[in-house]
Amino acid sequence: MLETTPAHIVMNALRRIVQGLRQSAAYSETTTGLTAAQLLILKHVASHDGLSVNALAAATFTHQSTVSEVVSRLELKGFVSRERAADDGRRVEIHLTATGRAVLAVNPSSASDRLMQAVKTLPKDTLDDLAIGLDALIRAAGLADEAATLFFEDTDPEDPA
Repeated sequence: MLETTPAHIVMNALRRIVQGLRQSAAYSETTTGLTAAQLLILKHVASHDGLSVNALAAATFTHQSTVSEVVSRLELKGFVSRERAADDGRRVEIHLTATGRAVLAVNPSSASDRLMQAVKTLPKDTLDDLAIGLDALIRAAGLADEAATLFFEDTDPEDPA
């Protein structure tokens, strides 16, 4: 019997999202050596060269500190560089390097990319309802106090690479 109760639909949707993200992350690591989060940030830098860390955080719906950690890892690996903005010496811009461009040439869109694009296309009422529902779900599951890092990006303060 096919289960179509709202609870089943929600759980199956969550399973599909997690499965798609996991498969996409594994593919990214296999083909590029980068985590899905690193690849996501790299793609955003490529499409909007010169963004600040704050602008990257806004573009990826992520906290600034999380994006800053990922950018640091990408910089250590030679995929991006940080430079002071010509028009405002206080602002640091993130730029793609030739190495970064080369790795992007071999990687298609990820599940994370597709989810972010899908979120942007939802009607406002649907997005509002989804936000309220997901917030209620994480609170009921006791997950509201967990940090909302980029998908599958484990942060280890002892390992900047």
